[in-house]
Amino acid sequence: MICIALVAERRTAISAVLAVVVLAASAACSSGGPDRSTVGANPTVATEPPTTTTTNPYAVPAVIDVAYVNRVLAGLDAAMGDVTRLILRTRTIPREAYDRMRAIYDNDERLQLAIDSFQSDMRRNFAGYRPDPGDKKTTVTELLTVTRPCVFVRVTRDYTAVGQNSSSADTQWIALRRLDTSRDPHGFNKTQWAFSYEGYTDTRSQPSDPCVS
Repeated sequence: MICIALVAERRTAISAVLAVVVLAASAACSSGGPDRSTVGANPTVATEPPTTTTTNPYAVPAVIDVAYVNRVLAGLDAAMGDVTRLILRTRTIPREAYDRMRAIYDNDERLQLAIDSFQSDMRRNFAGYRPDPGDKKTTVTELLTVTRPCVFVRVTRDYTAVGQNSSSADTQWIALRRLDTSRDPHGFNKTQWAFSYEGYTDTRSQPSDPCVS
């Protein structure tokens, strides 16, 4: 429908009435009716309140599966990566590095082995390390023992982000136990799991199961 607005040259009483009629007709010809944007001075739109959820990715699920253990191992690899970068930056093992490692290992024997390894690397001036190392990547290849307090798995470890010419498929075994929170007063370890064992035997064979020994 085409609408034409008439403009009267003289504003007589009759022409004024006609002008009102023409304006009303013009409004009726607009796209489908009145302009909804002008209905009401302050239109109100109902909105739902925003919802927020906080999920702990390390909360122990009803069934501990490969995906969950890989997620925990990635968190521990990142925590150990922070230790490595701190030690390389300071060229020593500062108290913070010690505290961070204590939160990663569930016993002082494993902690001391980690410290000894770093001290050996320091004596060799960190030969083979990348200038700004990333995190090693640990991936589960088999779940061997799975309980809520202890998990024993076979893994591959990729060190290519940490060292130059490093192995990208090194088979190892890892045991994880629930972290004793007294070992982590600063809250460094977000996973709430700690290494009870990591590595392999002299023959590169599977070690005895730490979860049952």
